[in-house]
Amino acid sequence: MAWPTPQEYNEAIQNPRTAFVDAELRAGQPVLTPLGLPRPITGNFASVYQMVCANQRVWAVRCFLRDFADHQERYAAISGHLAQTQLPYMVDFTFLADGIRIGGRTYPILKMAWLEGESFLSYVERNLHAPARLLDLAQQWVEMAQTIGQAGIAHGDLQHGNILVVNGRLRLIDYDGMYVPALDGRRSHEVGHRNYQHPARTEDAFGPETDHFSTWIIYSSLVALSADPALWQVLNGGDECLLFRHEDFLRPGRSAALRALEQSPDARLTRLADVLRTLLALAPEQIPAIDGQLTVRPTRPRPPAAWVQDHLRSAAAAVTGAPAAAPVAATPSATPSPQWIEDFIGGGQRTGLPAPAGSVARERVVAGLSTIFAIAAWILLDIGAVGLAAPALLTAALVAGNLGYLADRYRRKPDVRARRAVRARLADVERGLKAADRTLTRAEQERAYIQHIYDEQVARLDRVLARVRKDEQAAYDRLGNQRQARLDDVQVRAQRDRQAETEIIARIQADFRRRIAQVDQQLATLHQAEADERKHLLQQRRTQFVADFLKRHKIDKALIAGVGPGVKERLKARGIERVLDITPERLAKVPGVGDARAEVLLNWRKQVEALAWQGAPTRLDRKD
Repeated sequence: MAWPTPQEYNEAIQNPRTAFVDAELRAGQPVLTPLGLPRPITGNFASVYQMVCANQRVWAVRCFLRDFADHQERYAAISGHLAQTQLPYMVDFTFLADGIRIGGRTYPILKMAWLEGESFLSYVERNLHAPARLLDLAQQWVEMAQTIGQAGIAHGDLQHGNILVVNGRLRLIDYDGMYVPALDGRRSHEVGHRNYQHPARTEDAFGPETDHFSTWIIYSSLVALSADPALWQVLNGGDECLLFRHEDFLRPGRSAALRALEQSPDARLTRLADVLRTLLALAPEQIPAIDGQLTVRPTRPRPPAAWVQDHLRSAAAAVTGAPAAAPVAATPSATPSPQWIEDFIGGGQRTGLPAPAGSVARERVVAGLSTIFAIAAWILLDIGAVGLAAPALLTAALVAGNLGYLADRYRRKPDVRARRAVRARLADVERGLKAADRTLTRAEQERAYIQHIYDEQVARLDRVLARVRKDEQAAYDRLGNQRQARLDDVQVRAQRDRQAETEIIARIQADFRRRIAQVDQQLATLHQAEADERKHLLQQRRTQFVADFLKRHKIDKALIAGVGPGVKERLKARGIERVLDITPERLAKVPGVGDARAEVLLNWRKQVEALAWQGAPTRLDRKD
């Protein structure tokens, strides 16, 4: 059979007293738009209306847009199981099989308490820069998934449109696709929002594991946004999804969302990407339940910058005299400790590296020879073999040469060369750090300037939006006032028309009653005349019948006491042959008929006449 359209529901709910069967809803009023029309929330399977009833109690009335033969059975099973488990995430409801009247028929509705909360997408977007709240929401999500799973329940369509945040706590709505143990063995009437469901899910996938995939998707999205709020803009979050879309599940190798998680420096996000790819490789019924063990871990350490690695390799090569090794990937465990810096920080607390083999022996030989030459020079001075100036000059030359040799040897030491190289590299590093600091300062100034421009643009947009909202509200109010004025005018005209119509109808009815009375009177007269005529005609027919009957009966064939043949002959001679001929006047003229015989003959006539009247017709023939 044809099911009501959203427009038909809108028209019916404008008149709750005639639309609803439920007494409380009949006395309520729908929440209206500024134009005075009901404000539905329409989805794929139902339109939901907000009804304000007695004592300001607010109900959500869910009107179905499709016909399912087992509506009542499913909702009875769901209602019974929810009443038994009493989960804090669900909303009590009542299924009314005969809920609303449209077009002379009744259709089922769902009556449930109206929740005043914030939509899931709005709450997430509002807290993008509050990671603690998003992580708390993710933890709540895991606890809720585990709780309803332990109760044997699967919602069937976990997505942003079916989740509300009420006072910071999660609540679920829309139970059309819900699974409870009493529905085991049935098929689902829906497969859920495509941006939250496994691409291989079908209507046959209807059991306690139905929510596992969508639970992982929502949890992963919340954790990812808490770690990197920029993903909301990069992946266009909020557009009928949190972060992931059906195309990401259908072709994970081309998924921008999974690639963004994999390239994140946050270890949690790369782990989530691996988990989601693994889940997509499984069949829907093989997806495991979320276990809450994907804990919030600190960000993984970043590898050292390239210039630091180059510097460490060069320093190590200079110290050991070995060539610099090829670059290798740095890991937290394999990164060399920068102990070379300690040689130049902290007052030389570390000892230098040992000199190469043979260097100390050469230095000692040179020092010994220099000493011997100096002693010999001064001995010669004492014996007068040479002058005083020559030994002094020789000693000075030996000392200077020895010092020069020692200085050259010191400069040639690997550790000294390494230290000079390190100092040079440190100077380069310091210059690079100063340049980077200047760059960062300029970048910070540019960021502050951009933030200032952004704040100004946001403020300007806020002002524009405020003006637009104000203009829209004014337009709504103006349209509402115009509509109300037109409605009032229409109602006044309708009242006048109804009054005029009532007067016209009253006049027509009075004239009609008068004419009917006249017609009734005429009909009564006609009926009476017809009845009189029929009565008269019937009397004529009866009289004629009696006359004919009396004409047919002759006196000579009748047995009359005291009237013999002689009397009959005398009567016949006087023309008295039939019963009709017997009259007092004619009998008085017949000789030999005295008063006694005349009385007998007259009584006999009365008897015959009475017999004739008994046989006379009592109603007219059809032809009459």
